Amino acid sequence: MDAQAPSTAERSGESPRVPRDVPFSLFENDRLQIAYAHLGLGSHTRHWVWKRCLALVAITWVPVALLAWRQGLVDFAITPTNFFADFAAYAQFLLGLPLFVAAEVVVDRSTREAARQFVACGIISARDAPAVYRLHELIERLRCSAVSDVVCVLTGYAISFAILIPEFGPNPLPTWHAQGDASSRMLTAAGIWEFFVALPVLQYIWLRFAWKILLWVFYLYRITRFRLDLHPTHPDLTGGIGFISEAQGRFALYILAYGISNVAATVGYEIAVLNYDWSIMPVWGPVVGFAIGAPLLFTLPLFMFTKQLYRSKSRALAVYRERVTEHSREVESRWLIRSETARAPEQEIRELAELATLGTMFSRIENMRMVPFDLRSFGQLVGSTFGSMVPLLPLLHVNGNLANILESIGKLFGHLSGG
Repeated sequence: MDAQAPSTAERSGESPRVPRDVPFSLFENDRLQIAYAHLGLGSHTRHWVWKRCLALVAITWVPVALLAWRQGLVDFAITPTNFFADFAAYAQFLLGLPLFVAAEVVVDRSTREAARQFVACGIISARDAPAVYRLHELIERLRCSAVSDVVCVLTGYAISFAILIPEFGPNPLPTWHAQGDASSRMLTAAGIWEFFVALPVLQYIWLRFAWKILLWVFYLYRITRFRLDLHPTHPDLTGGIGFISEAQGRFALYILAYGISNVAATVGYEIAVLNYDWSIMPVWGPVVGFAIGAPLLFTLPLFMFTKQLYRSKSRALAVYRERVTEHSREVESRWLIRSETARAPEQEIRELAELATLGTMFSRIENMRMVPFDLRSFGQLVGSTFGSMVPLLPLLHVNGNLANILESIGKLFGHLSGG
């Protein structure tokens, strides 16, 4: 028999490319991580999480506070011209930024482990493993691309300038950001640092994180394009991919950070400093939209697994229903109908144990969920969503809005429950 013809790579003297075992990560060796390493804040250093938090606070809130104090933009009254009365500054830079740093660590570990288990647990077959590693390489190129960072930086400045525009409107309110009337209005030194350094850094941090979330959703979508080896009798009741639910639940810390820095901070400033009423839409609208949208953002992508979960459950139910029915009929014929054939006790015990096992497995298949998500993970997302609004409670209580809000919520639940 003739030998197999050499491949193109062999004829050209090159060895065929074998995909390397690329570990999955959303953050490793991206531009910000490299910048941290150059500043001595790499993940190999001691207490690097705390150091990064302090560094971000040191380049955002601290310079603005010092400049505001030097220009006399501090007071003991809660007024728009008092920097230390600015609720948003505390929430964004002293709470939000450190939470984003912590969320990055937690999310990177959980998503990395979830991606590893797709192959390690056999959910993706060994023959598809090279394709998965090529997908990891693609995610690596996307997360390390300079284009995404440039877009995030430019978008961050655009958002910062959009926030700045009302400061130079026809009837500007007095704030610590800018001074003077409409014809001669100028940014203060604290305002310059706020809008040209501090806010763009904050916007870049959460926008970069949002890009990583999009990469994770894209990764899950590509995973669903493989033929997954699901196990309908798995104890996690999601065919063996319950670890995805745990990974999604870890994004709760990002929700908490975003809610505090971008929702609670803005609404709190409008209530405490600008004296806006809770009943107007610019105040309650972002809170309601965030409360509904944030948990859905991390729940809806998991419906991409529903098709394969449904097919796996349907096939397993058909097979196990026949098997359980057949075995139950055999056991009943020997136990409920007097049999002339004597059987050893050990054999009878084994048959009953097998019947009980089949019943347990059949029950697991019937209870198998069509979405790889559990109430605990969903509770983490919802809890973080509403938890990020906790800083608003003292402000609402002082303004007398808290009682009205709780009364409205009580009436809503009363209507829903038919009371």
